[in-house]
Amino acid sequence: MKNTKHLYQHFIEEDREFVDKSLEQMQRVEDSYAFEVTSFVNPHQVEILRNLGNHLQLQIFSSSDFYTSEFAKVIIAPLYYELQLSDFEMDLLEINYANKFYQLTHSQIMGTLLNQLGIERKVFGDILVASGRAQLMVDRKFTQFFIDHISKIAKTPVKLKQVDFSQQIATQIDSKLIDVLVSSMRLDKVVAVSFRLSRSVAVRLIVTKQVKVNYSIVDNPSHHLMLNDLISVRGYGRVRVLRENGFSKNGKYKLTVELLSSK
Repeated sequence: MKNTKHLYQHFIEEDREFVDKSLEQMQRVEDSYAFEVTSFVNPHQVEILRNLGNHLQLQIFSSSDFYTSEFAKVIIAPLYYELQLSDFEMDLLEINYANKFYQLTHSQIMGTLLNQLGIERKVFGDILVASGRAQLMVDRKFTQFFIDHISKIAKTPVKLKQVDFSQQIATQIDSKLIDVLVSSMRLDKVVAVSFRLSRSVAVRLIVTKQVKVNYSIVDNPSHHLMLNDLISVRGYGRVRVLRENGFSKNGKYKLTVELLSSK
């Protein structure tokens, strides 16, 4: 592979491990002249893959461009490759349950997968919940495992069945835009202002590892935020820094942020 050392300057330290892993995959694609498929990755990591692929003249396809979702699988391919959607190697599972008597939530399903079954986050994508229905996007290699091993979620009997992606639940994330003033782009200050918390509460949430930036835990209150960064605060929700609108008369940053419903 071409000299890639210069690429690291485009990414923050927290992304270094993922960049290294991605470059190894891209090296294999160049060596074998065959495409590779990633596990499920978050939107920030999708953008990293797009940037690396652009530099290295490889094609990058994200499943989220074809199936509405937050987490996605990505195909890394040589220039000759023509996309087949089946190459994403993912399935959609319907979680059937007695919705007249029970109501499953996103957090209940997530808790069962991660805590009770010990399933790694990278083998499943979005959990879709709406109107008494629930679905799960999964890596095809683990489809049968999910079907065989998930029979109960939060004491609710369930049965999983593979369905076509044309039956995917249409979900909508509630959000609203607000304009805020902050003295700097520090993480603690943006969290405090966005969620109307005292700075001391914001700092405590950060240092106790309850805050993520672009899906990675950040425990440094002075972490400098950039435009489009997504901040998740456990128990409060999520906020994205959308725009800088100059400075106020007393020198504070004028920001537009998007408050998103928590998952």
